[in-house]
Amino acid sequence: MVFAFRDGRTRLADLYQRDPCRVLFPEPEPDEPPQAVLITTSGGVTDGDTLTMAVEVGADARAVATTQAAEKIYRAAKGGGHCIIDVRLEVAAGAALDWLPQETIVFEGARLKRRTVAEVAGGGALLACEMVVLGRAASGERYVSGLLLDAWSVRRSGRLVWTDTLRVEGETPDGAGFGTANALATVIGVWDEPQSRFDEARALLEAAEKVRAGVTLVNGVMVARLLGEATAVRAATIGFLTEFRGSRLPRVWHV
Repeated sequence: MVFAFRDGRTRLADLYQRDPCRVLFPEPEPDEPPQAVLITTSGGVTDGDTLTMAVEVGADARAVATTQAAEKIYRAAKGGGHCIIDVRLEVAAGAALDWLPQETIVFEGARLKRRTVAEVAGGGALLACEMVVLGRAASGERYVSGLLLDAWSVRRSGRLVWTDTLRVEGETPDGAGFGTANALATVIGVWDEPQSRFDEARALLEAAEKVRAGVTLVNGVMVARLLGEATAVRAATIGFLTEFRGSRLPRVWHV
């Protein structure tokens, strides 16, 4: 998807889609930028599947991208491989993108490699959130085998300013700080002047309930984490993003 600022407003400038990835464009709330809602028509992904998604926001444009529902990563076949999700986000000078997909649920035995690369030009702004749920606790399922390799990179005006990779192979490791938690949300923020946004995020996360939460600033990139039980992490993430953005999350988050 490519968004561009034309005739005084942000418009969809280019779109390529192919099953199982489709995009819907619901009517945004008044004074809100255009919304793109991504849908996986297959209902989920499993080993052997490869999904590639790219969102580009041109100079001075603003857009919000999300997903219709939680992404489900199904158990891999015995002796099978893994599934791949590649995400590319590009924000031009004076532009702003909110990348707010709903949670990714990694089923017991699933194998996922996901890579998200964000390129943000000077004067551009990015707010991104990814939430991962390991296993389906509500169904009595624990995540004790499989692979999650979740990598993030942020480039600012072509220079790598932050990169991070989470690897969970087999049961969630206590030594990595998870404890009994089965969900982790990561919020990334990139702005020209990040300090005031960092201070705001820290104040909001100090009030978060039923989760462990914290925020840091690395090379001008704000990185916030919320860790805990899946329902609590989702609720805390919705509350944090709503207050932090100063507006309600897209309607699909509340269906």
